[in-house]
Amino acid sequence: MQHEALSRRSVLGGGIVAATTAAIGGGLWALRGTARRTVDPAACPLDHLVLVMMENRSFDHLLGRLPGVDGLDAGMACTGDDGSQTFVHRQRDMTCTVGDLPHGFSDGIECWNEGANDGFVRSNGPQSMGYMSPLEVPWIYAAAREYAVFDRWHCSLLAGTWPNRRYALAGTTNGSRDDTFDSPLGIGYAGRTLLHQLSDAGISWGVYFTDVPFPALYPDLVLRYGSNFRPMSRFHADAAAGTLPRVVMVEPGYLIGTDDHPPRNTQLGQRFMHDVVKSLLYSPLWPRTACVITYDEWGGFFDHVAPPVLADDPPAMGRPAGFRVPGIVVSPWARRGVVSSSVKDHTSWLRFVQWRFGLPPLSVRNAGAANLLEVFDFDAPMRTDVPELPVPEVDVKLSQLCWLGDHMRPQHDYHFEMPGGEGRESAQAWAQGAAAGPPMTGVDTDGSPVDVDAAYRAAQAVPLDGPGFLDAVVTSGAVPRELDLRPRSSAEAVRSPYLDPASLPAAPLWLGRKGTAVG
Repeated sequence: MQHEALSRRSVLGGGIVAATTAAIGGGLWALRGTARRTVDPAACPLDHLVLVMMENRSFDHLLGRLPGVDGLDAGMACTGDDGSQTFVHRQRDMTCTVGDLPHGFSDGIECWNEGANDGFVRSNGPQSMGYMSPLEVPWIYAAAREYAVFDRWHCSLLAGTWPNRRYALAGTTNGSRDDTFDSPLGIGYAGRTLLHQLSDAGISWGVYFTDVPFPALYPDLVLRYGSNFRPMSRFHADAAAGTLPRVVMVEPGYLIGTDDHPPRNTQLGQRFMHDVVKSLLYSPLWPRTACVITYDEWGGFFDHVAPPVLADDPPAMGRPAGFRVPGIVVSPWARRGVVSSSVKDHTSWLRFVQWRFGLPPLSVRNAGAANLLEVFDFDAPMRTDVPELPVPEVDVKLSQLCWLGDHMRPQHDYHFEMPGGEGRESAQAWAQGAAAGPPMTGVDTDGSPVDVDAAYRAAQAVPLDGPGFLDAVVTSGAVPRELDLRPRSSAEAVRSPYLDPASLPAAPLWLGRKGTAVG
């Protein structure tokens, strides 16, 4: 059977396959064309496959300024209802984006506008045209340069989080574009998933979750395989011990904000990805590991590439698919600095796992998905360097302000007319408003004025997820106590909520070993 892959010899030497490359800015290499060669899955050095799926960022929004990708151009703009143009721009204070932009199916259709991709401002306002630079998201830019990045990875559906995560898990939503449950139990989803396939084939798997595991929305998985659901603290411990399952799904914190979902502080998502990759890189399993990092959907942010039409069942579900999202492969076997421009979607992850372990596709979309193999080079020696990826700073107070912005956006109680978003400039505005002058004012959703200072103080006095909720989950151990980012007194010491670099050994245990010879 023919499978897609790309070796160093075929790219740099030309010759036996129809592929070309071009050296591009920033030391990245772009793959042009398609390379095909026979790859024996049984001889593949990758025994551990990890998926990290973050939340709600388009490719242009997060990686559009990465040299060598099909990204942003200064002249790109969208027109608003008043006829004025908003150009793409590095928005001020973007570590905390303002609110949660609309990103349901109808919103996506308006943004898409029959392939013109010019409806973002009409649908979601000028903020949708803001992008993040390496100053705001240093880790993911560095990871994309050091490893492999996809600039044609599309979310599977022009819709929100849950349908797209279903595609990454089951290859289908059974025809649904929203969050509607279809399980006979009345809650959750029905159908066969990759995790069912793995269990039936005797292949170990685990879902490591921070607060809420999305796969648990398939009740059958929880009832039959409850012990496969493990807290994130176990992930770091299992990676260090070399006991991770063969297939791993890593779930960020949807409640505490490490998922990168706007308007959460992007520092949290950057640090979460950093810590997952760092634990893998220092694990004895690293020589046999590939970690795939992507985002579930575009979050309402601008992307200039029109979504493709992809096969699906029913066909209308794939006409079109969704906007582009970031996609990166981190592995010692990934080609360094490669940019792949062949079309992928979330079911390409399924195809990759199924190829490796000899499993059939789960759906029409899954069967037609492109594999991820082109960014790997199994002919060359394994990389044994340890890239120095930046350790993202985490400003806990800023994270708390972002949390408040999330709970005071129009979809909740209040909308504050704050300069630059709910981030550093907003923190300064809060302080100035509290210190002197007239009270800061905002507007309620019905247009009536709101005393912002009073609302802010009231919000600080209660748990952000409702009375007692976060207390309960922290006490139970479901969420590590150090990840409780609720507002607290400035006198209270706040420990770093992430992996302590001092806990890592001086060098990875595998360093100097080759290929599959490690444990």
